[in-house]
Amino acid sequence: MAIKHLETFVASHSSLTTRVEADLRTLERLRIKPVFVFTGLSPNRRWKGGAAGPGGPMGMGMGPGGVGNQAEMDACRDRRDAWAKYEAGQEDAATRLFEGRSAFAQWDLWRMVLRIFRHRNVEFMVAPYGSWAQLIYLSRHPKQYIHAIYGPTDILLYPGVDKLITSFDLGNSSLAAASTSLTPTSPSATSGHTPTFTFISKRSLLTELTVTDDQFLDVGILVGCSLSAPFPPTMHDAAVKATVDMVKYYKSGYLAHPVVKSLGYAEQYARVRSMFRYSLILSAEGVVIPLPIALPASAGGAPPNNNSGNNNNNNPQGPGGPGAMGGSGVPTAADVPTDLHEVFTHRLPDEVFYYLSRGLLGPQALVWLTTGQITEGPPLDNGETTEYKRSHGFFWFEQPGPHAQKVVQHNAQQTVQLAERVGGWNVGYAVNSSTIDFALCLGATSSERLAARTKVKAGGAAPLDKKDEVVANVIWRFLELRGVFLLNTHTHSPLARAMYAAIKNSKVNDKFQDPLYLFLELVRAGVMHGHLWSGRAFSGGPSFGTDEEKACMLLVMRVLSIVPLNFKAQPWSAPLSRELLVFNSFVRSLTRALRTLLEVTSLNMLLRNDARRGRDDLLDIALSLTVNTGFGVLGKVYLDALTHINNRTRVRDPNAPGVKEAKAMALEICEETFPGVKYPKLEVERGFRFWDVALTAMRQLHSEGAVLRELIDQFEAAEAWLAPMRP
Repeated sequence: MAIKHLETFVASHSSLTTRVEADLRTLERLRIKPVFVFTGLSPNRRWKGGAAGPGGPMGMGMGPGGVGNQAEMDACRDRRDAWAKYEAGQEDAATRLFEGRSAFAQWDLWRMVLRIFRHRNVEFMVAPYGSWAQLIYLSRHPKQYIHAIYGPTDILLYPGVDKLITSFDLGNSSLAAASTSLTPTSPSATSGHTPTFTFISKRSLLTELTVTDDQFLDVGILVGCSLSAPFPPTMHDAAVKATVDMVKYYKSGYLAHPVVKSLGYAEQYARVRSMFRYSLILSAEGVVIPLPIALPASAGGAPPNNNSGNNNNNNPQGPGGPGAMGGSGVPTAADVPTDLHEVFTHRLPDEVFYYLSRGLLGPQALVWLTTGQITEGPPLDNGETTEYKRSHGFFWFEQPGPHAQKVVQHNAQQTVQLAERVGGWNVGYAVNSSTIDFALCLGATSSERLAARTKVKAGGAAPLDKKDEVVANVIWRFLELRGVFLLNTHTHSPLARAMYAAIKNSKVNDKFQDPLYLFLELVRAGVMHGHLWSGRAFSGGPSFGTDEEKACMLLVMRVLSIVPLNFKAQPWSAPLSRELLVFNSFVRSLTRALRTLLEVTSLNMLLRNDARRGRDDLLDIALSLTVNTGFGVLGKVYLDALTHINNRTRVRDPNAPGVKEAKAMALEICEETFPGVKYPKLEVERGFRFWDVALTAMRQLHSEGAVLRELIDQFEAAEAWLAPMRP
């Protein structure tokens, strides 16, 4: 059975993990074996000639509302209003505005979900484009890989599908299909029920509406679907009956309507129709082809009762006209439009789509390449600070438009030289470690003698075979590509030496390697400091002390916020900090970019034949790579509580009378304030241990003159301020 799942899910990682695992256990008890299909690349929804495509430059735009996208601008407005209401004490109203405005892409959650699937041996794949067409192919294949499809009713618009499951009631959780999400109800709401599901038959709908399969597709597009807004003249009166009559009797007459003419709706309609009729799927042979060509003749495209007409859907005569109806019979390769790349994207090698399907990489980098455009949407704080705009430097613009696009030559000489240079990382000797991580890779290059062992001539070694070898070489290449960690001699830069020294002083179980790397990247970017953003004090920042003391607390809060908290499986109910959310905008943007670089580095290794290409451990490689993505709020609550208990003055002497008791009370307040955090007392202590690790790295950088004197002075002042107050 196949389920399209988790397109959008706004919840804490721990809550999501618990929910997914509970649903999987329920399906297992019912002897249902799910196959999850994720959406891949986005179709090209821009007009002809609007995209650069592979081989050409890419435009990158960053600014208010992304690149002028109205939805992004609306989201920014709602988040701004939500913070105003939250700071005014109107938490319920703020929550309603925050809902649906999380700024999360579904790809942000993939690694966590795929890790669950790997642990429980759950089958999945990532479709080349839309997941729905891929599900239909799996169900109609002669081997019948799946037996039923669960998803939104838009699936019925595709060829080769009849019955569709629209909802589940599994007894302990109810899975209700929606256009983009799967939302379980609480267990208590359905406990004790006999498991049931609801389905709908396309054949019954055709009979009831007295339309052909092609006419049903026309009706679905005209009344509005996930790929198209409602037909303009009837968008305020989208009755199905009226639309059916229009398709049957009026055909292309509405093309004369002025609104239709001004929007160029005929071309838009033809493109959307092609997205449904010729949707691209990954076949069992590993080839990306249109769905009707992949389906067997008995299952295939158009039913025999279709109206006759021209199959060229890129030159239609309008809704219901000759160009809108498919021919009578199963489409062949000759029927496929020759400009299908204008509807989807320019074609990538089938091998790349295979690696995508197995989870080696997410679609992000491929979307950038195929659309010819990189866009960075606004973060949760809307990215309104001067520092955020400056951190993105050259790519920031204030007014969207053609002149705001900044060209990125992805095939420029510098880029090609970098790709060739890191080909020298092809270390094939056995890696004697149970974990391949930053510590191992930095340790293996910590001296000139060790670094010399990692040098090989590009193309001079056999392709890497073992998963651990591939992961280690991806990390080495990644660190050199960053430019300031590993040098082209494979030796350490000051940042690498600082990171390695700090790692050696940390506890393995604290899992500080990823946060430490992000910390050093933020130091490098110039955004790790104790100053206010744009000279403005945001809510949720320091509450007590002089300006110097508040700067110390700001720095500590920001450092601690990089470390992920250990959450319980429940929603966040503790205080929010807008101050830390502003800082998080840097962390989120950086983390996404670094993760994408890691993924394309692994893809580059395989395509260059630096690693064995025919392998079944692609997901294991992806899950072994580093940089996977509230601590500062927890630290703030502890320090605020301690200061409040200590007569609203900071603790200066840890051995003074009553200080020990005050610290214990402050930790108890953390327990009460953070019910969704596992062991808040221990988490406070772990957060301060990360401060020690970060300080070690900063002192190492200072010893080599690799950090500004002002910045190290801020860290030393914060350490002197913090030390007496630590539990």
